[in-house]
Order: sequence, then structure tokens, then C-alpha cells
Amino acid sequence: MTRTTAAIAIAIIAALAGYASAQNYPLRPVHLVVPNAPGGATDILSRLLADRLAPRLGQQVVIDNKPGAGGNVAARFVAKASGDGYTVLFTTRGIATAPALSKDAGFDPIKEFLPVALLAVQGMLLVVHPSLPAANVADFVAYARAHPGQLTYATPGIGTPHHLAMEMFKQIARVNLTHVPYKGGAPAVQDVVAGRVPVMFASYVIAGPYMKAGKLRALGASGDARNSQAQDIPTISEQGYPGFDVEPWFGITAPLETPPAAIARLNQEINTVLANTELKQQLLKIGFDPVPARTPAEFGNFMRTEAVKWSKVIREANITPE
Repeated sequence: MTRTTAAIAIAIIAALAGYASAQNYPLRPVHLVVPNAPGGATDILSRLLADRLAPRLGQQVVIDNKPGAGGNVAARFVAKASGDGYTVLFTTRGIATAPALSKDAGFDPIKEFLPVALLAVQGMLLVVHPSLPAANVADFVAYARAHPGQLTYATPGIGTPHHLAMEMFKQIARVNLTHVPYKGGAPAVQDVVAGRVPVMFASYVIAGPYMKAGKLRALGASGDARNSQAQDIPTISEQGYPGFDVEPWFGITAPLETPPAAIARLNQEINTVLANTELKQQLLKIGFDPVPARTPAEFGNFMRTEAVKWSKVIREANITPE
């Protein structure tokens, strides 16, 4: 046998071994790296998924919490991990926009990760303190234009979905509002309830109890459909701003070179898990809206569209990378 023939034979054997391994995937526990600390809604979602996914895969799904740097710590870790299908990333829209918001994110969410599955979205509501004379989006825009630069809005921090949602709203509605960033969603909404800041975007889980108590008024939903838990609130798109579609999203991605068979198996089993009615109800209770099943390719297209959209918003809002 010549050296060339031997080399070809070795390559074929290696390829067949890799193919067989992928077909038998998974053969050991899968690690799901989560970019948040234990206990929050994102962590709860990851654990609900892991508990139901493990029996379908026939292997344990281990949650590895790696919080820090707005999700960048977890993303960097997974980007450098072996692309064997045994380390995957719980991916948020924050990770997808990280390169536009950071001077050195340390990874490229589009070029260094393979899309696996979209899990859920989290619609938000534009809410105001009841003292603000606005019953709908048109009223709010009229009031803001009559008081340029005088209205402030609260967010959980710079670069959060709530911040970017309001910056996008400012751009399409042509209003001038002043940003007041807080260190988290709880203190932000508390100051809106107290009337110290008149407006913010907030999830229904956070804003809902205050809305029911008459301490906040919802003007519009941020998604392309009405909020599943506040069906009586029209979308912002319905109220004269078509195309306004802002929903933080959550998905699973994997390192480059992860075998296609592993990606396909994970996508299939995750979509099967997410179709469970009981799980859908659990997601709604913690503030997540289920989404229709998407293939890895469809999720990848969605991620690219989101990255382009939010990079444009960040650039036009002149949000400086940190």
C-alpha cells in the first residue's frame, strides 16, 4: 500500500468513526452553559428544559452557570470549547448584540457559533406612571414631543433589551427622552411606580402586579403580536408604528465544528420538549412566551436578522461600547 493510499484509508476510517459517533450521540452528559447566576428566570428556563430534555437524550443535561460581563464570560467559554456536541450555550439576544456593545466581546455570535434551536421570547410592555396624561401610544408620543428632553425613562442598565427597545422607539416615533439606567429591573420599576421616572419597557411578570393594582398603566405591547398575558393591550405596531417588534429571545447555540447529526438531534428533541402543553404553561408563569418550532437554519437566519437590526439601533443611538 502506498503512502497516499494509506493516508486516504486512514481519513476514511476517521470520517466513518466520526459519523458513527454522531449517529450515536449523545454518549455522555451534555453541558448547557448558562450566562446567568442560579435562581433567575433565565436559569429557571434552562433547568426546565434540561429536566425534560435529559430523558429524551438518554443522558444527563448538566447546567453550568457562568455569569459575568453581560453573558460574555459564558459565550467566550463555549466559543473555545470542543465542537463535539457536549458543550452548548444558552444564548440570549444580549449575547447576539455583545460585539456592538463591547469594545472586545471576545467572540462573534454569528461566526463562532452554530444555531441549534430557538426556545422562547419575552414580550415587553411600554408602561407609564398613572400621573402621566397618556392612555395610549399616540397620547404618549404627543406628550413627549410637547416636552422634548424633559421625560426620563428607566431601564435595568445600558445595553439591556429594555434600553435598546426604548432607543428603537425613540427613533421611529421621533421623540426625545433621557435615559436613566439602574442596576437591575427591580429598582427601575420601583422608581417608575413611585413616580420618580415616568416610563419604561418592562416584562409582564414585573409590571403585571403593578398594573392590576393601578400603579402602572400599560400603553402598548412590544412584540408583533399582543402579549399572551395582556391580550387587551394593543401592540405598538397596531398603534401606528408598523414593524416595531421587540422581544428578547432565548435559544441554544453550539461551538463551530459540532457534528450536524448532533445539531439535528438536539433541535428535534428540544422542539419536542417545547411542544409540551404543561411546559408551555410553566414558561408563561415565569414570563416567557413559547414560539413555533424552528429548524437550525431558520434560527440562524433569525439571529443574523436580529444582529443587523440591533447593531443599527445601537449605532444610531450612539451607544458607546464599554
